[in-house]
Amino acid sequence: MRRMSLLFLCVAACMLSLGSVARAVEMRIAYEDNEQPPYIYGNSAAIPEKPGLSVEMILMLPEKIPGLEIKLVRMPWLRCIVELENNEVDGIFNASYKKERLRIGRYPTVDGTPDGPVDVDSRIAGMTYSFYVLRKNVGSFQWDGVHFDTIRNAGTIGTPLGYSIAGDLREQGVAVDESGGPETNLAKLAGGRFVAAALLEATVEGLIRSNALYSEIVKVNPPLETKPYYLMLSRAFVEEHPELSRRIWGALR
Repeated sequence: MRRMSLLFLCVAACMLSLGSVARAVEMRIAYEDNEQPPYIYGNSAAIPEKPGLSVEMILMLPEKIPGLEIKLVRMPWLRCIVELENNEVDGIFNASYKKERLRIGRYPTVDGTPDGPVDVDSRIAGMTYSFYVLRKNVGSFQWDGVHFDTIRNAGTIGTPLGYSIAGDLREQGVAVDESGGPETNLAKLAGGRFVAAALLEATVEGLIRSNALYSEIVKVNPPLETKPYYLMLSRAFVEEHPELSRRIWGALR
């Protein structure tokens, strides 16, 4: 009878632990301190009461994976990337896929390998880049949504530090001025420091509407590029918790 009771207790314990991590794991996850509505709200290090869809998806992970604890911090995007590379944070979002970023962290992949095809179903956001110019230059800035010949000859394009679009433009032979954050680039564009800026619509549309200094800045159609965005995990975290990492990405699908 005693042996049966012990067996019952063991089975019950296993059932209770099913779906939970073997031991409590606290993750420190960083995201940008510029808003990207509706995915991220707030332009500061503070996390607002309504933080945005991507933030809510991350905060819901402990409900799907008992034993997992999430601590969120906000900082400039370039610092997010640097801290991920140095394994000072366990993850960052919203990160678009760039092959060269595989040296600093890991994306969700279809086959579970570090350099396999990225798993688009695990994206937590989708956002669009567009060119922004001064209203007086709309007629002279030619963009058809496909060909970069006229963009190469137009002059320097501004982009925020650490944003993937800078590398995309350089690959097309475009001169890029990579500096500061989105608002820095709007200010430089307003001051005539470069001919156009390549910026995330979700980040800058609200800034343009709310600041009279940017009243002469307009968006160029068609859009430049639309990308899916992911939760990247640090190399150290994935190496220490390979199965948990797969479960985290799977829970975001």
